[in-house]
Amino acid sequence: MAAQLVMGVDARERLSRLAIVFAVELRLKIVAELYMREMSAQQFHREFGGGGLSRVSQNFTRLAKEGWLRYLYSKGPGGKRHGGVEHFFRATEPPYFDAETWALLPYSVRCAASLSLFRQIAPRLRRDLELPRNGTDLKRELSVAPVVLDETGWHKAIEAISAQFSRLYEEQEDARRRVLQSGEKLIQADVLFAAFQSPYGWRRTTADDLLVECSREPLAPFAERLAPILADDVRRGIVSELNETELSVTQFHREFGGPNKTGITRRFKGLESGGWVAKGKTLTGGSRRGATEQFYRATKPAVQVYDFCADASVSLRKAQEWQAFEYLCESVREAMLAGTFDIRDNRFLSWSMLRFDREGWLNALAGIGSLPEFIAQEEQRAKERLVESGEAPIKLTFAFGGFEAASDLLKAL
Repeated sequence: MAAQLVMGVDARERLSRLAIVFAVELRLKIVAELYMREMSAQQFHREFGGGGLSRVSQNFTRLAKEGWLRYLYSKGPGGKRHGGVEHFFRATEPPYFDAETWALLPYSVRCAASLSLFRQIAPRLRRDLELPRNGTDLKRELSVAPVVLDETGWHKAIEAISAQFSRLYEEQEDARRRVLQSGEKLIQADVLFAAFQSPYGWRRTTADDLLVECSREPLAPFAERLAPILADDVRRGIVSELNETELSVTQFHREFGGPNKTGITRRFKGLESGGWVAKGKTLTGGSRRGATEQFYRATKPAVQVYDFCADASVSLRKAQEWQAFEYLCESVREAMLAGTFDIRDNRFLSWSMLRFDREGWLNALAGIGSLPEFIAQEEQRAKERLVESGEAPIKLTFAFGGFEAASDLLKAL
């Protein structure tokens, strides 16, 4: 979940738009990269691959047709383009979920999406922390802290994070304009924002108890498994109901209607193959007159199998930043296991790859660095409010990081 950057777009409409990007994993990389800089399909293929050039070009064309890419200009023929013409594009927006769109997803889907995202974030964060400084001014900061707030404090903190998140992209645009005049080389930066409820003092939710752990993860890329749920209200409705209770195809169709029973059956089977639902009890006889009725339940991901801190060197483990990384990984793992990580619709987890000039990067770092101080101040205000209101305190974890990536790792997918 991230701040809303595009205003006036209905949440369901945005889900449908996101489904277009998530339907092919390559499209996510295209949109993310082209939000940082302009590129042609040929240039993208030379730098990142993605299968054959025709496959990359086809996905550029589809993204442009759906409004995810904006045509800028063409170059050629001749030169490095070997006589061809290259069409250059920029992405119109990053492929993020805003708070309203994220809230439309069933709880079990949010849990799986959060784990999938953190499985991408943790290795990249670790990579940035492992880079040797070698006497350079390579900048990197990581702060992770447990905080106690009330509901007012939580919402103020999320508003502050959302505002800084949006400013990062504004700063990137300002930097792009400045370097057109200065000729300065842009800096690749990675930025982490995280805010979620900690499990301490929290009773495990009934919703989480009803979920069955996914026995095996499907081979298809997560984004491509998620796309059908983003695109279809009926699939989301099925998974939402299965978060609450066991249901069969017949029972769902009888209680909630929707397409014909064949269409509902097809969706149940697709959700099962995608790892979103699993078979539960099977009933035979009774009112079914000898027929067998298969029931299903929503699934949750197998969190405990992932160790993001394994095999670190002795010297790395002594570093303060690495200790913060270990604390973050353990806090995320505990919250996911306890079912608190996604208990709030407006929890925050983002990893942004951005490009700044030196001025923009310093501005970005200052903004990132202001968040822990703001939240610490809000914690003090929350203590006073809690005394007066008698409200139960909320234990939360916040993490903020900014890292200047090494040039030899910029092409990592």
